[in-house]
Amino acid sequence: MRCSEAGSPGPASKRRSAVECATLVVVGFSSRSLTNFWTEVSGGVNPMKRAMVIGAAIVLTLLTPSILVGWGTEGHDIVASLAESRLTENAKRGMRSLIGDASLASVANWADEVRPERDETYNWHFVDIPESASGFSDERDCFLPHSRHKGSATDHHNCVVDRIEIFQQVLSDRNASRDDRLEALKFLVHFVGDVHQPFHAIGEAAGGNGIAVTEFGSTQCGRHPCNLHGAWDSGLIRHTGMGRDEYVAHLETLITDEHLTASGNPEDWANESHGYARSAWLPDGAQIDENYYRKEIQVVDQRLALAGLRLGAVLNQAFTQMQH
Repeated sequence: MRCSEAGSPGPASKRRSAVECATLVVVGFSSRSLTNFWTEVSGGVNPMKRAMVIGAAIVLTLLTPSILVGWGTEGHDIVASLAESRLTENAKRGMRSLIGDASLASVANWADEVRPERDETYNWHFVDIPESASGFSDERDCFLPHSRHKGSATDHHNCVVDRIEIFQQVLSDRNASRDDRLEALKFLVHFVGDVHQPFHAIGEAAGGNGIAVTEFGSTQCGRHPCNLHGAWDSGLIRHTGMGRDEYVAHLETLITDEHLTASGNPEDWANESHGYARSAWLPDGAQIDENYYRKEIQVVDQRLALAGLRLGAVLNQAFTQMQH
């Protein structure tokens, strides 16, 4: 039901109040534009009802905390926020030349949003290093000719490791078009986050997607059965109970206390993630409980923190290289 139907005549079970409708509008802000908001509240609503919807939306926006819904969404915002606070003045100018006054966080999930219509990018978000392998192999892990996704038969850089390196080169190329550099920036912000998620760097059971788990007593996680990959994408983070801003502050403290710094390259980061995935692996049907959480949330925090530091370094380097 569209918001324009809020308050319309009919059985109570088929009606939405203006406040309920506004709640849906506010919840949808993470994936919908402000333009869509105005479209949603304006179509066929009389002025009084429209005012109720807008007013309720404003109240809910002010009162609703920024709850983490996954490494694939808010988690990427966290990584981008950490990185942006570490950009040099030169990098900030370069960023503004591409996205204006928008934040890095505002483009952090673009790569996921375009994935359905850009099928050739599907495998760029991860690298399927075999569980038994000692580490990353470009020849083995980045050419996937049997993948069903577009371009796989000829793409020899079909993994997150290679794509980070490629898009860093594009971003730093002063001869590249503005559109290509903008796209490179948006892919980089997302992919540096992805490569730090341990289960984006292991091939078994589709990176743990095929490992069913009971997550804090539940076998159902939203609309889907719980699985190991999803627990690392969102379940462990959500279990902290922290909102986005609180989580960023928590990681800033961790960075200071642990003296974390940006280091390594995309291959190193993938190998780190692969090692953590092997250590955190669970058998099919296992329990993710408080004991598992207390151990592994430390890894989650470190990976998010390092992703932010390293993304900042990648962007600073790219925009510096563009000047020469």
